[in-house]
Amino acid sequence: MSFGMHPEPAAVIAHLSDTHLLAGGALLAGLVDTESHLRDTAERLRVAAADADVIVVSGDVADLGEREAYALAREILEPVAAAIGAPIVWAAGNHDERPQMRTALGLGGDPLDPVDSVVDVGDLRIVSLDSSMPGWHHGGFDEGQAEWLAAALAEPPALGSVLVMHHPPLPYRSKLMRLLEFRDEGRLAQLLDAGDVRAILSGHLHVNGSGTFAEIPVILAGATSYADDLGGPPPALHGIDATQSFNIVEIYADSVAHTVVPALSHESRETLPAHIVEQVVQLDPAARMERFSRKPL
Repeated sequence: MSFGMHPEPAAVIAHLSDTHLLAGGALLAGLVDTESHLRDTAERLRVAAADADVIVVSGDVADLGEREAYALAREILEPVAAAIGAPIVWAAGNHDERPQMRTALGLGGDPLDPVDSVVDVGDLRIVSLDSSMPGWHHGGFDEGQAEWLAAALAEPPALGSVLVMHHPPLPYRSKLMRLLEFRDEGRLAQLLDAGDVRAILSGHLHVNGSGTFAEIPVILAGATSYADDLGGPPPALHGIDATQSFNIVEIYADSVAHTVVPALSHESRETLPAHIVEQVVQLDPAARMERFSRKPL
């Protein structure tokens, strides 16, 4: 049922990032309950992303790369994925460790190889590029991955591809965090020039953000663990146990839209009561516009 000029999206992606789980559900920095936050996120995903075709987790799944932390991520997210009928695409971040991540998430492959993957979801291709650099926190990729990426983006399906990479190929607002940026933008731009990438999904910075790279939209998911507070007094970096979020990314034939969803449970009120919504839905299109859009005289 169409409610306006746009049709239903051709594909829907639930995009979350930076869960920073610890073994045994330990508190991050002794303060932040990242396990509880991800459990809250999972329950809200069931509602906000009930129509999702795929769930993307764009890196820093674990904080210390512990196998038990990855197992916890599976325990929390896989039941939601099964309930809505969506596969999970896992990307590696600078806090992740490849051998433990591959083993605990059941990804297979050589334990030391980059955690790169391709998943076709209907007419959309999800290409996950491991931008982590073993032993470092900044991002990049090697020649072997460059060849792999070129092949993965060749002959895309009808809706094109979405590229997932933990480190966003964007300028970072925090000058200090620029030390941890993605360092291979030139090589990446050359590879993307020949492909049909509709959007790039990233995390890493613990903020909601967006930009463009090589004329492609770049969408950052705010962390489910904690948020960076760019309004804190400099020069320190500030994290807050608040404003956690995830994204819903909608792919249309000719556009991409994304919506930020609060990740944690909270009090809310009905800004439009359910019975009114039900009444409007039952009306024919012209009456719906008259009932919902017409301003009173």
